[in-house]
Amino acid sequence: MRRLPAILIALALPAAAWAAEPYPSHAIRLVVPFPPAGIADLSARIVGEGLRVKLGQTIVIENKPGANGILGLREMLKAEPDGYTLMAGTVGSAVIGYAIDSKAPFDATRDLVPIAGTAEYATAMVVNNALPVNSVQEFVAYAKARPGKLSFGSTGVGALDYLAAQLFMKETGVEMVHVPYKGGPGALNDLLAGSIDVIIEVFPVVMEQIRSGAIKGLAVSSSYRQPTLPNVPTFAEVGLPGVTLAGWLGIYGPPGIPADVREKLARAIVDVDRQDDTKAKFRRIGFEPTGLGVAEFSALHAAEITRWVKFLTEIGLRK
Repeated sequence: MRRLPAILIALALPAAAWAAEPYPSHAIRLVVPFPPAGIADLSARIVGEGLRVKLGQTIVIENKPGANGILGLREMLKAEPDGYTLMAGTVGSAVIGYAIDSKAPFDATRDLVPIAGTAEYATAMVVNNALPVNSVQEFVAYAKARPGKLSFGSTGVGALDYLAAQLFMKETGVEMVHVPYKGGPGALNDLLAGSIDVIIEVFPVVMEQIRSGAIKGLAVSSSYRQPTLPNVPTFAEVGLPGVTLAGWLGIYGPPGIPADVREKLARAIVDVDRQDDTKAKFRRIGFEPTGLGVAEFSALHAAEITRWVKFLTEIGLRK
């Protein structure tokens, strides 16, 4: 039997050894398609730190903002589908951007492989303290007596706070004027100043102001009361179940990611989410950990695509 030259054996050994190494054997990139300090970034860093300990490998958070999350998605898609480049997604970047644009530059059903859900957050309906209402019912009556006179702020058409307001108006028949802002803090500042009347803003942005009494919290859009503000009812509790919605965050991989790697990552993320310190970190900033595995997160992703395509088509926003 002919023997291989020694140099070929030496060259082959590292490759064979590498191939046999269990996943993960080196650092994992977690692409965040938004700037630092935002909702997606904060969540990714909490989960990334837990995964670093759980998997024994460095998790490199890489912010790639731009084009409503598309630049970050492209960064993930151009990498090898080996589980070493992942993406932190939100309902906005992973679903709503696709649902609002029939010609979106990505296919949410094909280009994103759900791995695990990490957290969710509600929106909260808040009003200026000078507005003479103290409940959703009082607000509806007040607004209907002044059709088109009240204004609501949002971070733009298609954003979660804008869609929450659209759901609210559809459910109640209230008519309000939309005032767009570049970000949640701008809308909140104008609400505090009395320049606008109401926002249905993501909970982490307004949580502390409700707690301090700087603004009035009338309802939250989650299916449960928020642990940090248990006195604020849900929309369902005040008779508006159609306004129930949640922003959510999760980890995605590219098409072609091995099934065993996907499952291992999902199990690790769910374990991290269930840890008491992870729960405390999420709740401190107004998030609720979800810990959804592959099957649950895949089902949520698919259901949300169906929901938002249908609703955005109904209200004439799907292009």
